[in-house]
Amino acid sequence: MRADARGPIIRAVSRLLPIALVAFACACAEDRGQGRVVGSLSVPECDGDEALDVRCAAGVDPLDCEAFDLEVDFFAVESFEESAVIRLQRGGLAFAQTNGVLLDIRDIRLLRGELGRPLAVGPERNIRAALGLFDRCPDATQNFELRGEVTFSAFGVGKGDAVRGRIDRLEVRDGRSEGPGTVLGVLHGDFDFTLRRGPPYQQFAGK
Repeated sequence: MRADARGPIIRAVSRLLPIALVAFACACAEDRGQGRVVGSLSVPECDGDEALDVRCAAGVDPLDCEAFDLEVDFFAVESFEESAVIRLQRGGLAFAQTNGVLLDIRDIRLLRGELGRPLAVGPERNIRAALGLFDRCPDATQNFELRGEVTFSAFGVGKGDAVRGRIDRLEVRDGRSEGPGTVLGVLHGDFDFTLRRGPPYQQFAGK
């Protein structure tokens, strides 16, 4: 191809390239969402005989403590009939391969009219929570039990719906024993993202 013939092509590509880059950057920004899960946590035998002990100094309000950070950067919702699971985790791997928090909503219909109100979280509640430290603490034997409150300001299970709220407080206990287990830490945080379909946002067939 002669140089004079390539000129119009080069000029066209030059005009379109900035537009494509902007679109790509916007798509990446939308995909990420934003949020955090922080607090304090102590896990014996986290990695071999080494314990994870990330706590603030005595006297610091647990809800002001950010010594421990799950470093969440992946946000997703999977819905099944009238239930849904929110994943707040590090990276888009399967939950059992990374670190994160699950919010398991047994009946999403019970959230209607409850936006902006603190909702109880616990094993016997409509919203249950799970903490996974599969990458951070591969040798931990704790069965974590989480209790606390979460507040939603936006929630939906349709593609493009906003999912936004805050973890007011999640008390992490060692759930291996009968009755209230030893308090291992307290987590809090927030999340704000748009629901997306397909992998890696959905690992199972749902609505």
